[in-house]
Amino acid sequence: MLGNKDAIATVAVKDIEAAKRFYEDKLGLKPLHAENHGVITYKTGGSSLLVYVSQFAGTNKATTVTWSVGGDFDDIVQSIGSKGVILRALR
Repeated sequence: MLGNKDAIATVAVKDIEAAKRFYEDKLGLKPLHAENHGVITYKTGGSSLLVYVSQFAGTNKATTVTWSVGGDFDDIVQSIGSKGVILRALR
């Protein structure tokens, strides 16, 4: 039933304005849709990322968003690192 439907990555945040600055200014994502209730949808490649306000944001220690970047990995890491994003290796 859902095997041929697109999935959307979903990320809970405590501060939607801080999230906007991060996803738009640091990662360069463009908002597709923003609602008045603390929900923003971003287009990223052929996928979407839904960011929403939740009192439980930050309580999950697992990975929440993964991008497949292929050979552009080093350039992307350097670019977002130069904007102050702290990256940790998963090794």
